[in-house]
Amino acid sequence: MNSWFKKAWPLLTLGVAVVALLGSFFVYFMGKDVSPGSGKAVTAQAETPEDLKGYEVIDVNVSNDGFEPNVIEVKSGVPTKINFILTRSVTHVKSVAAEKLGMDLYMQKGDNYYTVDQNVKPGEYELHCGMYMIYGTIKVI
Repeated sequence: MNSWFKKAWPLLTLGVAVVALLGSFFVYFMGKDVSPGSGKAVTAQAETPEDLKGYEVIDVNVSNDGFEPNVIEVKSGVPTKINFILTRSVTHVKSVAAEKLGMDLYMQKGDNYYTVDQNVKPGEYELHCGMYMIYGTIKVI
């Protein structure tokens, strides 16, 4: 038995380390609060035509190639919703964020609406995908 343990201890140690790593991963990520207002990613909700009344809607196509248009112009003081249209369900672009606007939106295939705060100050705000690979700009005029 002593010789068996000498041969198997590296594999047993690796197994224990993997189990501990996976366990801590699940404990950390499964306990995260992703509710609105928590500062975490929020899954986009479906909007009905009634929900869009009184808003200027700006459509932005999102693909692996980037945002189209790359510069999104929003008028300050005008109620606006940006519709991030995810064109494919299999893509690395699953979320979009603009830290200075407080936007962190997890997207699903199709329409994904983000309501721009009417009190946002004029200026340019950096926009990026969740992996920081695709960038754009929200320009408030």
